[in-house]
Amino acid sequence: RWQALGDGYFAPAGSVVDPAMAARVAAYKRDVAGAYRSVPPGDLETTLPAGPSIVSEKVDGETWFLHRADGTSTLVSPTGKAITNVPLTNEADTLLADWSGLLAGELYAACDGGRPRVFDLHAALGGGERAQIDRLRFAAFDLLLDEDVDTAHAAFPDRVDRVQGLLRDGRLLHAAAFEMADSPDKVAAAFERIVTQGGAEGLVVHARDGRIFKIKPEITIDS
Repeated sequence: RWQALGDGYFAPAGSVVDPAMAARVAAYKRDVAGAYRSVPPGDLETTLPAGPSIVSEKVDGETWFLHRADGTSTLVSPTGKAITNVPLTNEADTLLADWSGLLAGELYAACDGGRPRVFDLHAALGGGERAQIDRLRFAAFDLLLDEDVDTAHAAFPDRVDRVQGLLRDGRLLHAAAFEMADSPDKVAAAFERIVTQGGAEGLVVHARDGRIFKIKPEITIDS
């Protein structure tokens, strides 16, 4: 079912033939990435639990997964689409060498000005043989499989450390921009710096109690 995607290959939804893999990525999108709790910026200090948390910039793209096995790297979507043999997956082949596993992250497209937006990704993936595959980027924000180890129940800080270690030298494939925030007011300060001033889409906050929060700017409409 492979189709041309620039010099690489794309397979449509439902192309992942491994039922366990298809179920794993669909469940992660539904139960984890799709279940972030939205919090207005003004409610951060009263809603977020006390204590430290891990903050990362929310990139405007789509949740995909990087699967590596038998020396081959493939991007897989929650609906079973697949992409391979593009600059991004070729870099993964070199960067990850003999490693095998499954990373969750945001697939997005680099752009010349401003922050990436999801329609940039759709544009980059369009056109078949004329697709702009050199624009594809992947910001990994979680680790689901590390070699043969299921890491779903490992502590999130440990998973972050592992992702950062694996992708330390990546360019097209990189870890999400993680940082520690000691308290809700430090999360609020990070939001001001990264989103309000920096123009990012939003923040994702992993609290130490396991809850995950999504913070985006509030949109007001004048009457």
